[in-house]
Amino acid sequence: MAQGKIRVLMGVGTLLVSIVLGAAVVQVPAQVTPSNVPPLDPARVECTAFRPASYDLCYKTANDFYQLNELVFAQLEADDFANAEQETLPTTPIVLPDGTVVHGLEEFGTVAAAFVGSNDFTFGPISNTFRYRPLDPNTIVAYGIVNFTIEDHEHGIVRVLSNVQTELFRRNRKMPRGWEQVYEQHAYTQPLLGHQ
Repeated sequence: MAQGKIRVLMGVGTLLVSIVLGAAVVQVPAQVTPSNVPPLDPARVECTAFRPASYDLCYKTANDFYQLNELVFAQLEADDFANAEQETLPTTPIVLPDGTVVHGLEEFGTVAAAFVGSNDFTFGPISNTFRYRPLDPNTIVAYGIVNFTIEDHEHGIVRVLSNVQTELFRRNRKMPRGWEQVYEQHAYTQPLLGHQ
């Protein structure tokens, strides 16, 4: 009889441990992106629209995304497109400066040469002035100027393409690095003239 009670207690204990540990696994945030980038400058974070009203949680959300964003820029500079653009789905709308809307990277690839001005290019250093505006712990808007150094192998020149970008991201545990790009819009910092 005592052995039967011990088995029942052990079974109940095992069940409780699995429920507690299972809940803990579900609660763990999506994959953490390792980074050697210093923390985000608080001056680049806007928390006025953040809900719940917690500056610490707002800053943490912004810094989490900032770390990923800096990793993406580093991967683009290293010509590692496959890893750099894991957050963009085939349905993500990307609005270009001329009003063209493409969905996902495959469609963007069909207009990339016209957008960049070359059929054969790689990225050099990329800098940005992004500001980060978390709306809640799972949604963030990033906007600012991005300066892409374009190493144009077709024309044998190096130039900087500056554009203003607005991006909307949300956390998504199903994505490889825990974030999904919902929307992206580009505008030129200065109008193009002729064939420039």
